[in-house]
Amino acid sequence: MPDYAGRLPEPIRKFTGAIHDATHLSFVQGGGHGGSHPHLAHNWLAAILGEKPPLPDAETSANWTMVGICAHQSAMKGGDRVMIPRL
Repeated sequence: MPDYAGRLPEPIRKFTGAIHDATHLSFVQGGGHGGSHPHLAHNWLAAILGEKPPLPDAETSANWTMVGICAHQSAMKGGDRVMIPRL
């Protein structure tokens, strides 16, 4: 996966790819998510400060959450189909 650290402010670029302990449980289980955490935090703060719109926006977030809830309901019913409401 390419490292897009160059798209971040210089002080936080180092956090996209540095692995300090490859045996740490969070790394072994995939907690690093390919260096996405600094990008997520930076986008969140930029949205709060009004520098850019939030990503994902409220409608997209609601849609993703609704799909997850319906998937859980389906799983709890042994895989039965659950209709996903339209926004």
